Amino acid sequence: MTRPAVDHRSVVVVLQGVALLALASVAGAHLLHAGPVVDVVPLPWWVLAVAFAATEACVLHVQTAREARTVSVSELPLVLGLFFASPVDLLLGRLLGSAAVFTWQRRSPLKTGWNLALISAQTALTTTVFHLLADLAPGHAPLAWLGAFAGAFAAHALGSVALAAVIAVYERDLDLRGLLRDIAVGDPTAPVVVTVALVVATSLQASVITAWLLVPALVALLLGYRAYASLTERHLAVERLLRFTQAVSDSPETDQVLGRVLGEARELLHAERSEAVFVGAREGVAAHVRLGTSGRLTRSEEDLDVDAWIVDRVVGDGQKLLLARGTRDPEERAWLQARAAREAVVVPLRGGTGVLGALVVLDRLGDVRTFDDSDVALAENVAAQAGVALQNGELVDQLRHDALHDALTGLPNRAQLQRRLVAALERVGDGRSPGAAVMILDLNGFKEVNDALGHQQGDKLLAVVGQRLTDAAGTAALVTRLGGDEFAVLAEDLGDEDTVVRLGRRLLRALEHPVPLDGMEVEVTGSLGIALAPTHAAEPTGLLKRADLAVHDAKASTRGLRVFDPSLTAEDPRRLALVTELRTAVHEGQLEVHVQPQAEVLTGRVVSVEALVRWTHPQLGRVGPDEFIPVAERSGLIGPLTTLVLDRSLAAVAAWRAAGTDLSVAVNLSTRSLHDTDLVDEVARLLRRHDVPSDRLTLEVTEGSVMADPARTIAVLHQLRDLGCRLSVDDFGTGYSSLSYLKRLPVQEVKIDQSFVTGLRSGGEDVAIVRAIVDLGRHLGLAVVAEGVEDQETWDLLADTGCDLVQGWHLGRPMPTADLPGWLGDRARSTPARPLRAV
Repeated sequence: MTRPAVDHRSVVVVLQGVALLALASVAGAHLLHAGPVVDVVPLPWWVLAVAFAATEACVLHVQTAREARTVSVSELPLVLGLFFASPVDLLLGRLLGSAAVFTWQRRSPLKTGWNLALISAQTALTTTVFHLLADLAPGHAPLAWLGAFAGAFAAHALGSVALAAVIAVYERDLDLRGLLRDIAVGDPTAPVVVTVALVVATSLQASVITAWLLVPALVALLLGYRAYASLTERHLAVERLLRFTQAVSDSPETDQVLGRVLGEARELLHAERSEAVFVGAREGVAAHVRLGTSGRLTRSEEDLDVDAWIVDRVVGDGQKLLLARGTRDPEERAWLQARAAREAVVVPLRGGTGVLGALVVLDRLGDVRTFDDSDVALAENVAAQAGVALQNGELVDQLRHDALHDALTGLPNRAQLQRRLVAALERVGDGRSPGAAVMILDLNGFKEVNDALGHQQGDKLLAVVGQRLTDAAGTAALVTRLGGDEFAVLAEDLGDEDTVVRLGRRLLRALEHPVPLDGMEVEVTGSLGIALAPTHAAEPTGLLKRADLAVHDAKASTRGLRVFDPSLTAEDPRRLALVTELRTAVHEGQLEVHVQPQAEVLTGRVVSVEALVRWTHPQLGRVGPDEFIPVAERSGLIGPLTTLVLDRSLAAVAAWRAAGTDLSVAVNLSTRSLHDTDLVDEVARLLRRHDVPSDRLTLEVTEGSVMADPARTIAVLHQLRDLGCRLSVDDFGTGYSSLSYLKRLPVQEVKIDQSFVTGLRSGGEDVAIVRAIVDLGRHLGLAVVAEGVEDQETWDLLADTGCDLVQGWHLGRPMPTADLPGWLGDRARSTPARPLRAV
């Protein structure tokens, strides 16, 4: 059996009520047998009960800001009871009178109990303070008067503290400064009512017959104060409505107008919530715009079923609705229940073209007042001003949209990119954001599409590309069109280069599928350049320039994607020096070849290595491959560099074989190497020179290098395969078109890029991509290698997918070729054999 949930806040409120009762008992214990201070006009408990019930039922409600302040004249019977009744009769009469009113108002048991406990404590405290001062000099009227004022102030202070404690329970926030201010200022009406009560008490002590003169005076005072409070509230409403009219007239943007409309509607009607309802863009859907407590607008689309009658009567027929508390209308009750509301005012939002939507105001603040016809009229005034402002805002928004968006694709244009980029870099500069990235994407072969199919089809291609990029980026980045076939992507709040690169590769993958144009399918590819802030530049012009340099290099080297580095800057003196010194290092054999092991996933047995070139410069120290390999490609040194790596790698394989260790080696081939007509002959020559079986050499190519010139590349790969070499597609999954060519490539292996492998532990799309690649490889009869494995958990996850080989720091870091035999021996002695696992 399920136990009902316990509301811990209610428990705390009950305990507060018990504490108030305890305070009442302590404060009033010594007055249990005390009699009236003056026995001229004895007041029994039932007379006091009627008097307190009347004053509680006829309270005034004055609205101030977001609160409804209740003004009561209960001090009048309280002061009279202090003088003419015993403390017990006073307490009993006040409790019974108040309880009768609370029951009539149908307050909740918790609220009723807590209020009665507070009344008990306040009455006991007031009586104690009054008697302390009055008993100092019996018959001395000024001391008794002072006791009445002091007792009323003490009761108000106790009520303020108790109410603040309840608010702290429900809102988990105690406004100590506001509490102290409320205690110090007190209830502004209490001194007036206490003074009137003292006048009445003094008059009754002089002559009982004066009561006939006092009654009409008190009634007139009460009616006058009620009229004054009503007039003041109406004046405040008119003043707020005037300010609202001026504010919406000065707000050109639709969001600003809606925010002001909903905010003022909530303030003017003293409501808890406000929202606007429009017929949604999709059929059967109502669009809701709500103003949150933080002042922000939130939007949602909801089924029209619940709002259908509201839309029909208010939007369709232009009616105004007052949904009162406790309404018996089933439609109204169902709608209020769906909104978790007690009452509502709904009026049409009108414009020059008719009714635009509905303004909805929900739940008047406090329990003592409800919405009435005057609130409906006020809401209509707000809606009338809002309708005109919203139409003006829509016009300005359209003009602003056109100025900041590309007419062809609908994407943000260069002007909006510049605005967003300036703001993003300011946030990076003052430390509010870890970083930002700009990516420039340039389509390959767009001019040929325009020349062959015409500009109309070219425009269609650009629109499709824009939509694909937007879908791929999602909410992670802003996609813009710079002009022609050039797009830009701004990613904010990203300080991690790997995350940005993954996003860039996702954008390129979005272009993989052919685009149907004029009865044929056209393949789309692109080149992407990335620049990061603050790493590469901290101001917009510099960042865009560096992203542009990176995309030009990506296009020239057919890499597909390129992150900016200083070597791309033509005037960089370091780059100029590296060209000369790299040529010397290659020709004099100053570069080293390190190897990183590859092992079977299920057994852990090392079966191959990947060759990695390293360059230690005499002055500059270690120069990374990411820096000097692009220099080699642009300077024509990539051919000699590839030959050097192949020669050193095969020499190492021959030495290991001679020592009894039979391993294969994998060597990367660049795009330019694949275009070298002497490549096949050079590989054959080096295999013969070192007497290494051709199947011990794996040549790795990237997807981008294949797609640079598919016909020539596939022909060269077939020749290498005919030599007996193994072929592998490196960085698989990061390209953009080779999936359609994979079945035509004579490869035996694919390598999953480490950007997907490192994300396996966090789940998400990387897991799906890795499983897809493994499944694809299995169905095509290809071995699958995962690089970037840095922990046992990732290794085990790869084993579960059916991956064949792993490579990464968890297995072994790159090492000189001469160190590998020793490392293998140490591993054999320290690592137990891994058991076979079913997959």
